[in-house]
Amino acid sequence: MNPPPPSPPAHSSRSSPILVVLVFVFMVIVFLVRDIPCGTKGGVMINFEKIEVVNRLRKEYVYETLLNYGVDYDNAWIYDKIHHEINQFCSSHTLQQVYIDVFNQIDEKMKDALQGDCTKYAPGIEILSVRVTKPTIPESIRRNYEQMEEERTKVLISIERQKVAEKESETQKIMAINEAEKNVTVSKILMEQKLLEKESCMKLQEMENQMFVAREKTLADADFYRAMTEAEANKSKLSREYLQLKFTEAIANNTKIFFGDKVANMVLDQRLLLAFPFALLHYLHMDFSGIFATLISEPADGIISSGLKVFVVESKAGAMACMLLALAFLGTWPAVMTLLERRGRLPQHTYLDYTITNFLAAIIIALTFGEIGSSTPENPNFIAQLSQDNWPSALFAMGGGVVLSLGNLSTQYAWALVGLSVTEVISASVTVVIGSTLNYFLDDKMNRAEVLFPGVGCFLIAVGLGSAVHSSNAADNKEKLEGAGYSSTLKDAVTNEEVKNLENGNGTTENAKAGTAEFILDIENRRAIKVFGKSTLIGLLITFFAGICFSLFSPAFNLATNDQWHTLKEGVPHLVVYTAFFYFSTSCFAVALVLNITFLYHPMLGAPRSSFKAYLNDWNGRGWAFLAGFLCGFGNGLQFMGGQAAGYAAADAVQALPLVSTFWGILLFGEYRKSSRRTYVLLSEMLFMFIVAVGVLMASSGNRK
Repeated sequence: MNPPPPSPPAHSSRSSPILVVLVFVFMVIVFLVRDIPCGTKGGVMINFEKIEVVNRLRKEYVYETLLNYGVDYDNAWIYDKIHHEINQFCSSHTLQQVYIDVFNQIDEKMKDALQGDCTKYAPGIEILSVRVTKPTIPESIRRNYEQMEEERTKVLISIERQKVAEKESETQKIMAINEAEKNVTVSKILMEQKLLEKESCMKLQEMENQMFVAREKTLADADFYRAMTEAEANKSKLSREYLQLKFTEAIANNTKIFFGDKVANMVLDQRLLLAFPFALLHYLHMDFSGIFATLISEPADGIISSGLKVFVVESKAGAMACMLLALAFLGTWPAVMTLLERRGRLPQHTYLDYTITNFLAAIIIALTFGEIGSSTPENPNFIAQLSQDNWPSALFAMGGGVVLSLGNLSTQYAWALVGLSVTEVISASVTVVIGSTLNYFLDDKMNRAEVLFPGVGCFLIAVGLGSAVHSSNAADNKEKLEGAGYSSTLKDAVTNEEVKNLENGNGTTENAKAGTAEFILDIENRRAIKVFGKSTLIGLLITFFAGICFSLFSPAFNLATNDQWHTLKEGVPHLVVYTAFFYFSTSCFAVALVLNITFLYHPMLGAPRSSFKAYLNDWNGRGWAFLAGFLCGFGNGLQFMGGQAAGYAAADAVQALPLVSTFWGILLFGEYRKSSRRTYVLLSEMLFMFIVAVGVLMASSGNRK
């Protein structure tokens, strides 16, 4: 709080102020206050040694001021007041603030405080300025502050040094940039100079090239004219009579001396022998409409040149030829296998023989078609591909061989339970429905869907008709057996001697009229797998399992040859059909070998037990089994060759093999003999649907890029 204004001195008189006014009117007074102790907010005692207060007494208030406060008015309003204000200021601030932080504000604060009270109570006093000296603080604290100031000074020095270093670095950077810009400018000038030189050289080279082209064109035109002239002359000169004359002269000049009793009396034109094998391969690429004309007009040199690259089927006509041959082969080998089974030969023995020649057919195809022509990195032959890193595709091919082997083995037992025709109809139809759909999408829809899938629909209809044929034929057989006094479920057990004969391949055959009850019983007694008393449901289940296996081997082979899933490394060529077929047949051979040797000792469906020694001694019908293996092997190879050219979905047309197998079933085994009229009608409708399906599927063929 501000102290109350002091009372004017009692001894003041009227004359005294007048004299003082004359003295103080124009004077500026510097009032010096010394040794002002005070305590800071933190309790530290400090001392202000000197405070200067510059003031002035205004002339218009001299009388009033002296009248009220006397000549020593400054003691009351400056000296005492400055002590009070200094202590007030210190008590509200810390030593750090008083000594350093707000020290520069003390002058103004003291001036404002003094002037405020003077203006209120002694308006004549004007405080011009206040100068406060640095207070004296305890020595220990002062040393701390001095050390802090030294450290601050060092920091400032470091900052300045850093700024100097930054400036030097910036200067060096600017110099480097300038140097780099200079180098860029120089390089640009040199590059432009080189470009101009190169452009001049290029223009000069273009002129030389044009001169060379013009000169070569002139020479080529001259050569062409000479060749055309010679050709016209030769065309006029080379008549049939002239060629015959030259041929006769060549024979006459080729003088030979013969020794012996008989002299050669035949002249053979060896050009025809040289041209024939290459012509056979060449015509697989061509349309059938031009075969006969080309046979007459094709020169031998042109025929031979077609064998310079690895042979593959490329045209639709060649693909269809392969499919038709495959259809004939694949429809015949099941009939041969069924013939052996009905003669009493064990299916294990038959299938082991079949497996050997089936694998041998793949080797023959690989070493003949796969080795025709020279091998190139883009189109390698069979031997070259065996050493390449194409194992992903090889595994796909081998997987296809595994499922095909399982399917073939299953059909061998299904033939005995439900008959050759029904087995082939159902398995082939399942194969087409599933396999053709998968191949259609794997081949990027290269086959025409509007033609392909109606053909698949025809196969579905054939499935229904095939089931109806089987049901009707089974009813006919039952009626025949019951009419002859037999039961359709009887089991005529064979004697031990007959079992031994079957194991050794020495089963006997008896003649009975086809289509009669005696014929049916005779087949049952002679066959290796007994059918009477077994549920046809088992046969149908085995047939459908075989159809599923057959439906997967063709898509697996498709993946092996065309790599739609991009499993091969970059730069590795796709498997050629012949190499893929070799891997395919290798796995098929291995699986069939293991399973059939197992079935020798652990037979299925009541077949007699055998041994490997008995198999080796069983030569009864072995030639037929070998033939079946060759037919199946070459049939599969031809199917794949046609599928690679026209699409594997269209190649599934060979699954119409019931057309062929039904023919053999009727011709060889007397199936459907003396059956009902309903069975014949259903059989005719089934075969008709297969003929339609084959035609439609082949019509959907495309061209693989």
